[in-house]
Amino acid sequence: MIMQLKRIDPRYYVLLFLTSFVAAGQLFLGFFQQWDSMFTAVTAAVAAELVLTRMLRGRWIVPLSALITGLGVSLLLSSHLLWPYALASVLSIGIKHTVRIGGKHLFNPNNVAMCFMLWFLPQYAVSTPKQWTNGYEIMAFILLLGAVAAYTAGRLDTVLAFISGFALFAAVRSFLFGDPLFFAFGPMLGASFQLFCFFMITDPQTTPPTRRARVLFALGIAAVDAALRVMEVTNSPFYSAFLIALFVGLPYRLYNRRQTSKLAME
Repeated sequence: MIMQLKRIDPRYYVLLFLTSFVAAGQLFLGFFQQWDSMFTAVTAAVAAELVLTRMLRGRWIVPLSALITGLGVSLLLSSHLLWPYALASVLSIGIKHTVRIGGKHLFNPNNVAMCFMLWFLPQYAVSTPKQWTNGYEIMAFILLLGAVAAYTAGRLDTVLAFISGFALFAAVRSFLFGDPLFFAFGPMLGASFQLFCFFMITDPQTTPPTRRARVLFALGIAAVDAALRVMEVTNSPFYSAFLIALFVGLPYRLYNRRQTSKLAME
């Protein structure tokens, strides 16, 4: 059964996870975004993927990854207008195709797009906590889908390391800085936390290839996130993931590429 799960493209599990998230958010959990936000984000992502792939590679593709990107944008972003959803989706796809090392994109495209929107256009776009309002059975089902998606992508260790690191640093913040326990651990009850764990930091192309490196990668994100929370920086998970990718992931990728080139020359 486990081998059968792994033989299926992990993107289908991610798509099922996000689709279930969208449906639950709209029907049961009272998410801010409406259906038109989702359709706008998905349409923009798919269109950008088809156009850029045709221009850069000279062929048409089935835009499965773009569909996932658009759904992710529709869930992570909140705005009273529709154009920010379209802009974030186009930015995500554009970054995926242009910022690359060794044929793979360097940053999680959704993460960079979210950081851009939240930093430069905060008057138009926010990322709300989206706490679960009811239906813990639904939450458990979606979390199960997220765990399956992370497992089939070989990134469940990354999820568990980040959750453990977040809990550890939440306890440290509560002890050292007097944060109430519920305030420190409260984000773990939010839907956006599950999205971040199972979608934002599990991209196989932007996470390290070895388990040890992935665990350190996830713990690093949790540590930077904790530091930003102490400094009262909002949207800290997105910024921490970007900073780790920039100052740890980039040197790591360049080092591995240099080592691979040396071995090929010997």
